[in-house]
Amino acid sequence: MTSVKDAIKNFEAKSGQVAAESEKVMLYGQLPPITKMDNALGSLKACKHLALSSNAIDKIAGLKGMDSLEILSIGRNQIKALQGLDDVCDTLREIWCSYNLLDKLNGVEKLTNVKVLYMSNNNVKDWKEFDRMKELTNLEELLMVGNPLYEEHTKNGDWRIQVAGRLPWLKKLDGVPVDDDEKEQGKALVGG
Repeated sequence: MTSVKDAIKNFEAKSGQVAAESEKVMLYGQLPPITKMDNALGSLKACKHLALSSNAIDKIAGLKGMDSLEILSIGRNQIKALQGLDDVCDTLREIWCSYNLLDKLNGVEKLTNVKVLYMSNNNVKDWKEFDRMKELTNLEELLMVGNPLYEEHTKNGDWRIQVAGRLPWLKKLDGVPVDDDEKEQGKALVGG
């Protein structure tokens, strides 16, 4: 396994940049993979975009001190929960967490400044979990393709209007703009 500290050294050697001063820190696809996020990430004070995709991380942690973080890319890992984000919830604007093991969305309600949430190909299967996003009134773009909930309701033909009824402020769903008709139908269907 590669530690975060070693991954940061690899990034510096490869990019010629000082990680603590870099706005974009790319720690994705480490071989062997990173399995644990730790406090070494806190040294990345200037980092606005942290890429940790394509590793073997199962838990979000170690973000304390990342006061500038706006984009967290953690796709293609083994993350089971959107927890451990408390220290960056005020600055975080985008979370890219597709291809993980997310089935519960506990903690997502704290991410009130997030505008983009890419979480395709996870395991979200019921509206109870989805509805935790009702607090995310700044959310503009959501990607849920490949989740059991998406699959079931796409088959039923009511996915887009269900989501539009639950998150009427959403501008784009699964890569397609949400239109006023969908919002009206969703409001009638879900009641809002």
